[in-house]
Amino acid sequence: MSALPAAIRVRQVTKRFGTVQALAGIDLEVGQGEFFGLLGPNGAGKTTLISALAGLVRPDSGRIEVMGFD
Repeated sequence: MSALPAAIRVRQVTKRFGTVQALAGIDLEVGQGEFFGLLGPNGAGKTTLISALAGLVRPDSGRIEVMGFD
């Protein structure tokens, strides 16, 4: 186990746009130096999750940390 914080940590993130549930209870952890990809069908929430990671949209609930900062 690494003493370094995870590069990306997502805990129970949810996001709605009106009546559309874009993200529901997402959990994700990516270690420093790791690569990851998001795969899924249209409308699965991939763009919404990346937008939340970039700080372009705020999740309705849950927590996102990038390099230990939220």
